[in-house]
Amino acid sequence: MTWSIEDRTVVITGGNSGIGFATATELARRGANVVLTARNLEKGRAAADRVEAETGRPATPMVLDLASFASIRSFVDELTATDGRADVLVNNAGVYMGSRRLTADGYEWTMGVNHLGPFLLTCLLASDPATLPDRIINVASEMHRSAKRDLAFSELAPGGRYGGSEAYARSKLANILFTRELARRLEGTNSTTFSLHPGVVSTRIAQDGDSRFVSLLWKAGSRWMRTPEEGAATSVYLATEPGIEQHTGGYFTDERLIEPNSAALHDETAVRLWDESASATGCLTP
Repeated sequence: MTWSIEDRTVVITGGNSGIGFATATELARRGANVVLTARNLEKGRAAADRVEAETGRPATPMVLDLASFASIRSFVDELTATDGRADVLVNNAGVYMGSRRLTADGYEWTMGVNHLGPFLLTCLLASDPATLPDRIINVASEMHRSAKRDLAFSELAPGGRYGGSEAYARSKLANILFTRELARRLEGTNSTTFSLHPGVVSTRIAQDGDSRFVSLLWKAGSRWMRTPEEGAATSVYLATEPGIEQHTGGYFTDERLIEPNSAALHDETAVRLWDESASATGCLTP
């Protein structure tokens, strides 16, 4: 059967703004039934209204806070009760934090929101064959190549001096390792998974963080960055393109399969990260 996004249910985290909103709008335009998540329901509703105004198709807003395991579990319960399953999951939401901060569950914020939250969301959906998405798409970044500390992931978040760029790079490395190990665990199913670099995109990811200096730098450079629509192109490609199943576990940019850095190719590290993430979130693994 040829893959088609039409009438498929697509869940997009962080779908109320930036790349997530652009992804939601384009997939709705192509006939998908879009569920977009936001931490604030009013912002989610406003985004859903904009999607409908631009595409003529309704979008469903739902509350999801990736910094809270309880919120993620509540979201999955509500999603499966109302929609049954997500045909496509786009783990798009991400943060950049200039200083160390902890999530509600006691984990470093950047790793918690960028990796542990998406891990738990994906794991909960993948733990039941009835709710396993057909495609799982994880938005990573070329920043993964600049990660320097504990690349073997002996611990989820290294102690010592905190650096916002290092924490972000390491969380994006985790996204790619997670994707590779998830692909291995999904062998024998009809589900595939991909990670991607969207490009350097003019969004609020740095401006919504806690570093005024980084926010000002990001804002100053935004005129040379990609638009959210350009940044969404590879996410849309991976959600809609037929015949890419053989590339499951792969890393893409500009709608092309590329090789990540060597640290992202270590199978033992991917397994270790998976086990640590499963222990942290309490999710039974598929």
